This record gives sequence, structure tokens and C-alpha cells, in this order.
Amino acid sequence: MSFLKQVPDLRVQPMREVIYEHLRKAIVYGELQADTTFTDQEIADEFNVSRTPAREALQKLESNGYIERVPMKGNRVLGISPYELAHSFAIRKALETLAVKYSARRISDAELSKLSKILDQLDHIRDTLTGEKLLEALFPLIKSFNETAFEACRSARILENVWAQREVFDRYRVMRLVLPKRIEKSIQRRRDLYNAFMAHDPERASAIWAEHLDESFVIWKEHSGFAEQLKDFQFF
Repeated sequence: MSFLKQVPDLRVQPMREVIYEHLRKAIVYGELQADTTFTDQEIADEFNVSRTPAREALQKLESNGYIERVPMKGNRVLGISPYELAHSFAIRKALETLAVKYSARRISDAELSKLSKILDQLDHIRDTLTGEKLLEALFPLIKSFNETAFEACRSARILENVWAQREVFDRYRVMRLVLPKRIEKSIQRRRDLYNAFMAHDPERASAIWAEHLDESFVIWKEHSGFAEQLKDFQFF
């Protein structure tokens, strides 16, 4: 059976890590969707390895919440409830507002210059493109801005957790739901953040990003179909 589009060369890293990372990305980006089931042996056969590295990779996926063991069926890809995704929004807010505080203190001139150029590109495509072409041009630029803004915090531990939470949102395509509802505001918030970075003002940077995520949460809740389920959810 072959259900993965690409199987990597296993000779570079330990097999269990390569298998884990490839399966994790397949889950995050939707190639392996929630409720997909497979056995340890099927994974071993897919990657042409023994069951030991396959089992070790699957144990790591289970411990990190991507799959669960199901009696008589093997492994099942887990979904996430609207309530838990709302909590992930709150976790993102805590992590990312902390990250931009440090970034405001530590960002370099080169990083500020990169952010300025990205903002100019964002303004240009907003003024020249429409519809799907605009959205497809926006996504990589916004991703590049975010990566530069967060990486300026200079903390591997903070970044590891920021990216882990953002992967959850990639998996459920949250940005593709939120961004079309607030293109102008999304660009403006990033320009405001850039100005706070230029002033090396951590409190202002944190406040701007908190407002940005507050607005994103409201849009997601209202347009995701989960408004009724989350009507009593307190977003901090």
C-alpha cells in the first residue's frame, strides 16, 4: 500500500526521526487527515524499514498528540476540537506576545530592513492584485514577515513553541479563513509592529500583537462555524 506522495532518503538522519518528521508534516499539511488509520507494519513497509524505527516514530507521534493507538486498528490520526483550537489561540497569544517583546529589544538593523522591504511588497501587491492572486501572493510574504519578527527574539525555546502552535493553525488552515476577512488590517498591524520594533518598545510591540490576535480569534470564531460552541469561551 502507498498512501504518501514522497518518501525521503533515510540515510541522512536516524530512521525514526526521518519517519517521524515526514509523518508529522503529512498530518500537519493534510495529506494524512484526521481519522486516517494505519498499522505499524504499513508504515514500516512504506519506508522500507524494519518495524522498530517505525514503531519508535509512531510512539513519538502519539506522545506529541498527532495520533492515538486504537485496539485492532493500529493508529489513528487525531483531529482537534474547536474548544482545544480556541485554547491554542490563547497559547499563541501568550507565546507570541512574549516573543515580540524580546524581538523589540534584540532585533538587528538587517532584520528591520528586511521587514521594511516585506511591508513595501505587501503594500504593492495589495494595490495591484485582487482575489485569489492577491491571497496567494500575501501568504508567503506574511509568513516571511512573521518568521523574521519572531526569530529576532533570539530564543530557541520560545521559537520552538511558537512554531509548534503555528503548525496547528496550518493544519486547520486557520489563516486561510481569517486573512481574507482582514487584509488591510493585517498589513497595518504588521506595520505598527515594525514601528514598535524601530522604537525598541517591547510593551507597545506586545500590545499591538495582542490586539492582532484578539481580532483574529473573533474572526475565526464567527466564520468557522463554531460560534455557538464557543459562545462561553474566555479568550485571554
